[in-house]
Amino acid sequence: MGKKLYTALNDIRNVIVVAVVVFTVTLCLVQIVLRYFTFLSARPFSWGDEVVRLTSLWAIFLGMSIGVRENSHFAVDFFVNKIRDPREKHAYKVVLDAVVILLFSVVAYQGMRYAMQNVHSTLQNVDTLSMAWFYAAIPVGACYCIMEYVYRLVYGPEYKTRMLGGKK
Repeated sequence: MGKKLYTALNDIRNVIVVAVVVFTVTLCLVQIVLRYFTFLSARPFSWGDEVVRLTSLWAIFLGMSIGVRENSHFAVDFFVNKIRDPREKHAYKVVLDAVVILLFSVVAYQGMRYAMQNVHSTLQNVDTLSMAWFYAAIPVGACYCIMEYVYRLVYGPEYKTRMLGGKK
């Protein structure tokens, strides 16, 4: 059950990240073409710049969780490398992961509150699109990070190979 759930959530995240990045790059390109390479009668979308900035929140927060999965974030491990005993080093990493889970729990909670506070706020030039859709990236990304850290704690540092069937 855990493997199927992890694989499904991972696939959903990957599809969302690709879709958001493709949409953002396409919209940005259209904005550039309309701004610089058309006649005066064609103007860029009034909402384009704002949507590009806000959709980047989804790419950032979901990409952050992919970075956690791949263990590719910057880390200062000077003090960790000074620990000689493997059991002590493992205990240190477990405590550190637990603290990070706690911090991401706070980010998820506060992000949810912030998104809910902005349900009735809309984009400046599009009155039908709620800001909450964009700010929802904060708690969703934080929950994905929590998932990655929990899987790392439960299944060990090589969990992604086990869960994704050998994919790196």
